Amino acid sequence: MGFLFSLASAVLSASKDLISKGLAYKLDGTLSTFASFAYALPFYVVLLVVVQSLGLETWVWVTNFWLLVLLRSITDVFAEGMKMHALAHGDISIVALFFSLSPVLLMISSPVLTDEPITSFQAGAIALTVTGSLIVAYRPGQRTLREQKTAIFLALGAAFFFSLNSSFDRLAARDFKVPVLSSFAMTLFSAILVAPFIPWRGETLATLNRNRNGLWLRGLLEAVFMTFKLVAIQTLGAVEVIAVQRLSVVFAVLGGRFLYGEPDFPRRFVASMFIVAGAVVVMIGKFSAVTSAAAGAP
Repeated sequence: MGFLFSLASAVLSASKDLISKGLAYKLDGTLSTFASFAYALPFYVVLLVVVQSLGLETWVWVTNFWLLVLLRSITDVFAEGMKMHALAHGDISIVALFFSLSPVLLMISSPVLTDEPITSFQAGAIALTVTGSLIVAYRPGQRTLREQKTAIFLALGAAFFFSLNSSFDRLAARDFKVPVLSSFAMTLFSAILVAPFIPWRGETLATLNRNRNGLWLRGLLEAVFMTFKLVAIQTLGAVEVIAVQRLSVVFAVLGGRFLYGEPDFPRRFVASMFIVAGAVVVMIGKFSAVTSAAAGAP
């Protein structure tokens, strides 16, 4: 089930990124970052009421849980903010490919933060993911190199903060098992952290109103995506979940080509296949470990 939720979250992640790319032409990156959190909150409230009513989750008042929520909020603000600005400066396929380095960075941070060691399969996935990113870095496309370099730098920064965020996700999901409450609290704190940086004036509200349909749709996708991610991360390690989620890069490359007319499609598609291969290697490693454990059970 963990892999199914991971795959579903990969599709949702690509969908909301494609919407974010369209919004990048109309909204400033900081405003888009705030909106990505704020417009998801009503959907989280509905999910929270449902799971609380069904007894699937209960409120958590443990200090460590709220500390993890705060750390996740801070890292998510940086991750989402840098990704939104990257989408404004470069092609979505470029941003997605370099954002896909987050599993590599996660394999460095995860053993330190979660005490989960790196396996040989995960190391192989690192090699494939890096190879894919190097393929596209060799020739960024037909847009000016400076524009693409800015997008690449921001995407790498987003990948770094996303890797930290996912480690905190793993700790919260593993120790407390309240994915909807955790997602809601993190999103609320993130919106509060970004709000002071928004110039609240009439034009800002008008911009949000003009783009409300796309913002509400992205908010819905964000709420379901994050919930699915945390459900998956309860049963799988953070590295496995994020590696599978990077399958979203294929949808991003295809969407970039057919929705936004981005250039250099063959090279970027080949690069995405290396990243997909890395995700497959991670899944094989997980299934192999599960099978070995089952065979060794009395």
